[in-house]
Amino acid sequence: MASPTSRATWRTAIDDLAIRNLVARLAQAADDRDETSYRACLAQTVSTNVEGKLLQISADDYAHAAIARLARTDWTHHILMNPVICVDQSELHASASIDVVVEIARVEVTAGRLRETKGGRYSLEFISQDGVWQITRRTVRWRYSDVKRCL
Repeated sequence: MASPTSRATWRTAIDDLAIRNLVARLAQAADDRDETSYRACLAQTVSTNVEGKLLQISADDYAHAAIARLARTDWTHHILMNPVICVDQSELHASASIDVVVEIARVEVTAGRLRETKGGRYSLEFISQDGVWQITRRTVRWRYSDVKRCL
């Protein structure tokens, strides 16, 4: 019989993997411009930073705006790394700090074809409902951006 400590360790590991999978699914849905899959990763409302303010937005509006913003690019590729995930003792809430690099290709009327690399860190919060993790807060702090003009 497993001890309470070993059960808690397994539960934490399972939650950690589920959260990593959730964030990877969100990134892939963004890169695929799949609004339905993107929305499925979110709780009913999402807190996010808009023009320097933390706002609560309905998940439907959040997903629609995110995919519309991405649709203005030719393609994107999200690379996630260095996840630090903390699950609270109730196993109903969690937070994560995850580094991200996004490769972006787009065409601008005045500048032509551009390739941008952006790097930063996501700050995320999650809630578990009926054993399923969903994102309740997603903010990003960009640390660098490198834009190159393509010939």
